[in-house]
Amino acid sequence: MDVAFLVAGAILGGFVNGLTGFGFALMASGLWLQVLAPTQMVPLLVVSMLAANLQALPRVWRMIEPRRTLPLVLGGLAGVPLGVWLLPRIPLDLFKLAVVGLILLNLAFVTALRGRIHLPAAYEKAAPLTGFLGGLFGGLNGLSGIALTIWAGLFGWSKQEKRGVFQGYNLTMALITLGFFYFKGLLDAAFVQNSLIVIPVALLSAYGGVRVFERLADKNFAIIINLLMLFSALNLLASVYF
Repeated sequence: MDVAFLVAGAILGGFVNGLTGFGFALMASGLWLQVLAPTQMVPLLVVSMLAANLQALPRVWRMIEPRRTLPLVLGGLAGVPLGVWLLPRIPLDLFKLAVVGLILLNLAFVTALRGRIHLPAAYEKAAPLTGFLGGLFGGLNGLSGIALTIWAGLFGWSKQEKRGVFQGYNLTMALITLGFFYFKGLLDAAFVQNSLIVIPVALLSAYGGVRVFERLADKNFAIIINLLMLFSALNLLASVYF
């Protein structure tokens, strides 16, 4: 049963990460928290995201915009250590509810507010703060993409613009976060064993996601992501109360 949850999370997470450049944790955490403690799940999320992003990189690297990505990364460098420090200090049910809250916040933004708020490009100067929040969430629960999703929506970036920034930022944050987890002693034998199960599945699924990304219209792209995120949030919420 544990392996089934791990594989299912890797399939959903890998596909969405391949499709968007983010979202592995949004999809996988709802399933993996059924069978893993947060200190086991988050390093597994991060290494799986790293593998999926590396696998997709040759197809999307031309979309990466260093001018937009670098300020976000610099902010994330400050956020990751704080998130890693908080990770073992939060009770499981509170951790799950925090993940659900972040998923629903993202859904609320993309369904109710996106398109109604459009900030001028000058406000992109606040990118380091968004990067900090992404790094904090990444170190704490692997959800580094939430802050960036909302940030990109505020400026009305295209599918390609979002993908380039998400890809560069999340790849960098995953590398940095894994380094902190290593020094914290969280990359143990169980981590290696679980990684050998989920990474091949995530890579195969991410490849399928990239192929769909290349053919998908913006409207359908958003609908698919929103439905999958809602499924993940409801599944995680059910694990807290039932």
